[in-house]
Amino acid sequence: MMEGSRITTTVNRCSMVDFAEQAQRLRAEEFGRDLFTIPAFEMLLDLYTCRSRQPRSLTALTAASSASERNSQRIVHRMADRGLVKLRRDPNDGRRIIVELEPETSELLDRFFDRLVELVALLPAHKQNER
Repeated sequence: MMEGSRITTTVNRCSMVDFAEQAQRLRAEEFGRDLFTIPAFEMLLDLYTCRSRQPRSLTALTAASSASERNSQRIVHRMADRGLVKLRRDPNDGRRIIVELEPETSELLDRFFDRLVELVALLPAHKQNER
């Protein structure tokens, strides 16, 4: 088992979302952006954390993914088929597709990050260098 220093902190949903984003960046930096990818989650996380910048264009959203633009677009369409996101044409530019989180998806992500907070709270405290 790996041992490390004990870190005491207060964790809430916002800090867990920040942690998830930082963990994604760290994973990409350390292992390479192309080796371990989670493109659908990356795009959902982008939409979730960028609520103030919604709606997002399909092109802008695919840039948040570690997959190619074409694969990212396929993933977005699969997410739309499953009801996670809503796609619509931009009324000002019919060529542009707008992607928005469905309200139920925002609630799902709220529950997901709240559950992560609960799991962190349940982590056992180990004595440092116990043998």
